[in-house]
Amino acid sequence: MSLSHLYTTPISSSITSNNPLRCSTKTTSSPSVHLSNRTRYISCEQNKQTSKEGNANHNVIDRRNVLLGLGGLYGATGSAIGAPFTPPDLGQCHKATDDDVTPNKVDCCPPKYGNAKMVDFTPPSVNDPLRVRKAAHKYNPDDIAKFEAAIAKMKALPADHPWNYNQQATIHCTYCNGAFNQLNSDALLQIHESWFFLPWHRYYLYFWEKILGKLIGDDTFAIPFWNWDTPKGMYMPPMYLNEKSPLWDDTRDKRHYTSVFDYKYTYKNSNPTDIDAVVTTNLAELDSIFKETLQLPALFMGKALRAGEKPTPAPGRCESLHNVAHMWAGPPDKPHWNMGNFHTAARDTLFFAHHGNVDRMWDIYSKFRGQKVEFRDPDWLDSSFIFYDENEQLVKCKVRNCLTPESLRYSYNPEPLAWTTIRRKYKKLRNEAKKRSEGDSLKLAPVSGFGSQPRPLTGPIRVLVQRPKTSRSKDEKADAVEILVIDGINVTSGSTARFDVYVTKSLEGLAGPDNGELAGSFVQIPKSSAGKGSSLELGISTLLEEIEADGEKELVVSLIPRNGDVTVSGVRIELFKVDDDEI
Repeated sequence: MSLSHLYTTPISSSITSNNPLRCSTKTTSSPSVHLSNRTRYISCEQNKQTSKEGNANHNVIDRRNVLLGLGGLYGATGSAIGAPFTPPDLGQCHKATDDDVTPNKVDCCPPKYGNAKMVDFTPPSVNDPLRVRKAAHKYNPDDIAKFEAAIAKMKALPADHPWNYNQQATIHCTYCNGAFNQLNSDALLQIHESWFFLPWHRYYLYFWEKILGKLIGDDTFAIPFWNWDTPKGMYMPPMYLNEKSPLWDDTRDKRHYTSVFDYKYTYKNSNPTDIDAVVTTNLAELDSIFKETLQLPALFMGKALRAGEKPTPAPGRCESLHNVAHMWAGPPDKPHWNMGNFHTAARDTLFFAHHGNVDRMWDIYSKFRGQKVEFRDPDWLDSSFIFYDENEQLVKCKVRNCLTPESLRYSYNPEPLAWTTIRRKYKKLRNEAKKRSEGDSLKLAPVSGFGSQPRPLTGPIRVLVQRPKTSRSKDEKADAVEILVIDGINVTSGSTARFDVYVTKSLEGLAGPDNGELAGSFVQIPKSSAGKGSSLELGISTLLEEIEADGEKELVVSLIPRNGDVTVSGVRIELFKVDDDEI
């Protein structure tokens, strides 16, 4: 099934894949995701059918020749270079790290791990009830009452019970702030900023939801999702703002109780006044995220991380946007608790609604790709995590068993994908902005290369970057994705950080006042350690088509600092070959 066909028809959970990992043994009646017939995305399946004769361009990096997690961006699928993640030694939990507080050592050890018997996770039967998650802003009073009752029961459990609300919240710190070392390694256990980000959180929400349902005796109970990808959902859902509710959390940024969620937010920004412009820009960014990542899943999901490797942060665009929501919901001042800090984020019930939508984004992304498995590498598929289940068992869960919501017997209520039809409106908004920026003068400034030394991002950095190839054909674009790479991103310990990356055409080595189009952002909130040697990889193939820059030999790339103490080592553009398995 071609991707272009998927964009013009409803996506049903019964879609099957050539890969048995995502093949359904039983068609369910779960809702469809409705897409507009005006949406135009890259048709990878159609491109596969074209002639691919001898692509010998030396500028194209073959992914099969790049070591995953060892300095390369993506690497080979299907060949095990390292090993899958496994559960750590459960008797060796130690203090975790939170660089946002002093002292920075915190207790995130879960109860009874060392004495618990571990069993392999068994996916639910296809005959089990299908739990349907609804958008939080559409909850009715009965929905809210049931959800509040479940949360109240979880909070009332004994403090050391593994289902207790705070103990459940601690699980996030355990896996995200380094409470364990990886098995037989001095490398810390960390699932953020890698290809584990989405599957780990899917399991986390799954068990949280099952436990809540067990507490109220309802095996159809489903948690809400914060539908921040639709205009009416770009606000804190009202049910979380009742001070008398167990859903209430007093640490949230009170300025944002009624403000629209601005994807460009960073700490201390004023609330936006032009709501329509913010919503339009938000939706255009979502549109870009999906268009630019479909051919290379690591651009959406994050780079590979294998057992024994020390994390080298390189999140996908889904996680970067997710970080902005954490930053926006949490307090603007240190220690940024609860939502604004990985150590404490899950103490706020809004966290689970937020991650419900993050998980939904992965589900939509998978269906856009025709349910093809993102990484066929056993080092991803056979990696495993541990959770307490709804039967108070400690279970070991493999990535391969959570590749679809339906395989875990839940789905998402269908919501319009407003970002698939926003491009025309966004272009009009951008053209108006360009005219305003050129109103006073058309002064052009010279732009040069980045240079060989790291540069502090104390102000905007605009650099001239050479492209490896110009005017590529459709076949060439299907075979390789053009990627803008920001190398050697270092963030001062304990600092939050954000900078935005823009791309525009060069005017014979000069740049005008407009920065061009947003290619993506680097966003860091407090976690176990500051970003050291992080990289940011952004697909720009579609962006270049939209700004009519396919024929340009060089581009102007602007790094715009928004928050934090950041140093960057380099900016470059590469072509990364797409394996046929991935499209």
